[in-house]
Amino acid sequence: MIRLGVTGTDTGVGKTTVSRALLGLMRADGLRVAAMKPVETGVAVDDPASDARALAAAAGNGASMRDVCPIVLAEPLAPWMAARRSGRPLAMNPLNESFHRLIRDVDAILVEGAGGLLVPITESDTYLALFQRWSLDAIVVAANRLGVINHTRLTVDRLRDGGVRILGVVLNETDGAAPDLARRTNHDALRTLLPDTPVVSFPWLPSHADVSSVARAAAASGLRGLIAHSAPERHHFEEGRAHR
Repeated sequence: MIRLGVTGTDTGVGKTTVSRALLGLMRADGLRVAAMKPVETGVAVDDPASDARALAAAAGNGASMRDVCPIVLAEPLAPWMAARRSGRPLAMNPLNESFHRLIRDVDAILVEGAGGLLVPITESDTYLALFQRWSLDAIVVAANRLGVINHTRLTVDRLRDGGVRILGVVLNETDGAAPDLARRTNHDALRTLLPDTPVVSFPWLPSHADVSSVARAAAASGLRGLIAHSAPERHHFEEGRAHR
């Protein structure tokens, strides 16, 4: 089974858009997919614009939202702090149970984190711990802007120290402004500084809700190559098809 964990170098770097693109590619290649956002904060349970609902729509497998996003908290804070302030302490068991229900009868699952890798879910559990527990291969989404080199290297180093396999870094354009010098050179810099980690670029999309735009960007990017490195003994991706 393909098990993808999508983390970011920060909040607001485009994890959900990249995750939707990855899900769309896997579905186009004939895989049955599931998506999960274990905890989402800063939204209401029934918010139609939530990240979790966008992921569920991209997966298209009809999974219960109670499993896609088991915990929703209103305040836009790290899950541990939002839960603490709400008087609803978080526990990992409900997340584990939802994850194991979602992976039944699918070929792949994508789990999207919140913020960065070390954002606390509980006082003692981070998304790194969750990736380790669920044996997820990591894809790091990084916003193409000044500072991304440091943030990306820190995230990659921490994943490696934690024994998590890194499939690659997605350098994401988060706005349509003319690129400055840092944005023009970040891709080459990261490829040089992370020689063992694939680095691909993902374009700015004026409308992240436009499914066709996401699909075109996914097909034109190097995302399929990242997926191809996950669970090679089970799936081989070539020419837009999955051979199992």
